[in-house]
Amino acid sequence: MSLTREAASPAEAEPAPGAFAPRRRGDFTVVAELVTWDVVVLRVTGGGASFVTCLAGHEVPAWLADFDAGRLDGELRRVAAAPPDRSLRRLPGRGRGRPPPGRVRRAQRRAPARVGVEHEFEVRRDGHLVDFRTITGGLDLGGVRADPVDRRAVRLDWGVVTADGREAEIAIAPEPVRPGFAHAASDAARVGQGALVGALGPAYALRGVSTHVSVSWRPRRDDALARRWATVFAPALMLLLDDAGSPGLLVRPRPGRLELCGEFREGDELAATIAFATASVRAVQRWRRSAWSVHAVDVVVEPAVERYGWYVDRNAPGADLYALGRACPLRLVRGGTVAAGEHLRSLVERLAPDLAAVGAAEAGTVLWGMAAGDRPLPSERAPADGVR
Repeated sequence: MSLTREAASPAEAEPAPGAFAPRRRGDFTVVAELVTWDVVVLRVTGGGASFVTCLAGHEVPAWLADFDAGRLDGELRRVAAAPPDRSLRRLPGRGRGRPPPGRVRRAQRRAPARVGVEHEFEVRRDGHLVDFRTITGGLDLGGVRADPVDRRAVRLDWGVVTADGREAEIAIAPEPVRPGFAHAASDAARVGQGALVGALGPAYALRGVSTHVSVSWRPRRDDALARRWATVFAPALMLLLDDAGSPGLLVRPRPGRLELCGEFREGDELAATIAFATASVRAVQRWRRSAWSVHAVDVVVEPAVERYGWYVDRNAPGADLYALGRACPLRLVRGGTVAAGEHLRSLVERLAPDLAAVGAAEAGTVLWGMAAGDRPLPSERAPADGVR
């Protein structure tokens, strides 16, 4: 446990608005100031002081149990009575000074890969579009509101419900990459969608409008690697993810992850998309230039407009990928052309070791069926309305 003493002020006597209900014992109050998937920052007020403690997520239940039982009373009083620290002189829990850079890099390499899924939905009532931001406060979702950056966010066991502009958004807790992870992530997204439908009630209808799949990677934000991914894998993922009316694919490099954004998918198709995205992000970091250049496509990659990243339009290969589907000719960087369906099939074959390494065998079966033509691609069938 690490406590940081700060100067108290009248404004700090009450917990921040939007945070979950405070825990009280004697003259001390505890409330969450920040909740992430990995850490929780708790603010303690009392004894004329205000201070914070940063805990790993799994440590929070035991810490709160100790607080409720009075086992922390002595330490809290000592911290409250200590002079305020005006600077952080050492990293909590790490001894004096910073950890050696080599140790940090080794820890990063050992960190398990994870994958996340976000869905965005239009919300309608009596056929009219509703701004989800106007109704989030009245929804009974359970969970806690403990995100100081996004006060609309409600955190639950499976993930988060919030608003992205006018649309409703659900985001699952990042799923560790291990055997069965693709279907586990797809199932978690289904649970989240069901929770949102249940909270809205029968007066509202949802229509899925987009899916975002995020795969962790070691680079902090590598634009060049993201562009390389786009030239090799974007046309294939577009066939797996998007339907005939989709505009294109967004490729967003973010700190520690690559976010891929396309049409709304669910069930087995979402699991197959997750498996392909995870295996391809792993591959683009591992393949030598000679391996990925064989599959590189001459596509136009444009800067995205609304948020930082890259945009691959449906016409980026030089022809309408969604209208022509598997037959769309793709210009290879090394020369010549290949049909989009053959390019997809060859990539899935080439990714077989990566699919096996990330534990995506079950989802890989569905993926192979889509690549081989045994299952239709989204663009090969009439689009579903996505209404729930």
